[in-house]
Amino acid sequence: MKNISSWIVLAAIGLAFASPSWADAQSEAAARNRHVQSLLKAGDRSKALTAAEEALRANEADLGPDHREVATSHYLLGLLHQMRGRYKKADEYHRRALAIRETTLDPNDLNIADSAMALGAMHRNRGWYGTAEPMLKRGLAIREAALGSHHPKVAHSLRELARMYRVQDRFAEAEKLARRALAILEKALGLSDPIVAEALNELALIFHNQRRFAEAEPFYLRALKIRQQALPANDILIARSLSNLAALYQNQRNFTLAARYYERTLAVKKAALGPEHPDIAITHRNLGLMYRDKGEAGTAETHFNQAIALLEASLGPDAPVVAGTLVSLAGLYASEERYEEAETLLKRSIGIWETALDPHHPAVARALSALAQLYLRRQRFEEAEELQARSATILERAMGPEHPDLATALANLALIAYENGRFTDAERHYRRALAIRERKLGAKDALVADSLDALARTLKKLSKTEEMAELEARAQSIRSALGR
Repeated sequence: MKNISSWIVLAAIGLAFASPSWADAQSEAAARNRHVQSLLKAGDRSKALTAAEEALRANEADLGPDHREVATSHYLLGLLHQMRGRYKKADEYHRRALAIRETTLDPNDLNIADSAMALGAMHRNRGWYGTAEPMLKRGLAIREAALGSHHPKVAHSLRELARMYRVQDRFAEAEKLARRALAILEKALGLSDPIVAEALNELALIFHNQRRFAEAEPFYLRALKIRQQALPANDILIARSLSNLAALYQNQRNFTLAARYYERTLAVKKAALGPEHPDIAITHRNLGLMYRDKGEAGTAETHFNQAIALLEASLGPDAPVVAGTLVSLAGLYASEERYEEAETLLKRSIGIWETALDPHHPAVARALSALAQLYLRRQRFEEAEELQARSATILERAMGPEHPDLATALANLALIAYENGRFTDAERHYRRALAIRERKLGAKDALVADSLDALARTLKKLSKTEEMAELEARAQSIRSALGR
């Protein structure tokens, strides 16, 4: 009996010594993760990534692979790779974080909501809308149940879901959610909080993407005013507001005002981030697009090349954002009949996006379409049709059978058939494109008039002159109503 009592005492002493050690390990793990978060908040992503990798190794060694602090380390690494466009690596970390959290936490824990939101946002960026939407809705549901319907984190979830609907051109749904998010934030934080500016910006983008420029501008201006009053003069968020306004004025072909706002954007970004940051490259790309639209090809090319050099140096040659700039430069080369250079850039961009994002991402489809149109100009009909058909398939899968982008792909496919003398195939594709545009854009839209004219031209080749005349009259009526 004496021996048993002695063993119990020794065991108790052992536990007394073991517990503080375990508690200390957890405390140190939490501190490592907080350090990563502080670096991330400060905008030092390079140091944050190194610290996050070290934190994961140390936390797994001290606590095992399935501890909640290890899940946090995976989550932070996922965010960091996500920010750099390294979606495959980010996906692995986010999935691991979610798996640990689902095993160790209550199903309605807010950490699970954070993981669901991160995965949903990343899948949205990769064009995986089918998996993105349920993830974002799951995050929203958990936050709403835990925090109530009027919490700022609920507003964040609403805004992320609105953004997904915006990139899918589901504008009515996007606007409804964005307005709800804005109302929550204005009530919770006041009218002048920088987070309110984020919500204003999202609503402005929804209007901007619909070419509702007069409605977008006051929201952009209000967001800029809030940021200028609440943040340091060289804060990166001020630069983003300036850039949004520049893009708005560019779309309105007010190139003088657009250039002024882009130059202000560059000045703020360089002061905030230094001259070599990838965000600087984005403004150079935007300036390239503006000067291309203005007809100043040489200046546009200079800005595109500056953007590519900066992005490759800071993010690597295979970052998705590099591909986007390559496509922009390829479009400029195509307009100057520099076809071989354009083809090389488009092929490279397709390869980058297929690897970094997904072979079925809408960005891949748009690059395939650009390459198809390039081949069409060179009368390489078979190659053009193959690429354009693949583009249409991707868009239908990603965006659905009624999306206006699919109508554009079908119209391009019809044009290839028309130029190749296959008028029956051209008629079939033009009819489907016209039907989508009439349903989604309305019977009086300028693109509907374009479709009517293209179909009429095809019907003439098929000697269907009665319907041809009817379509031409409809197209003319639309253009007269639009003042064109």
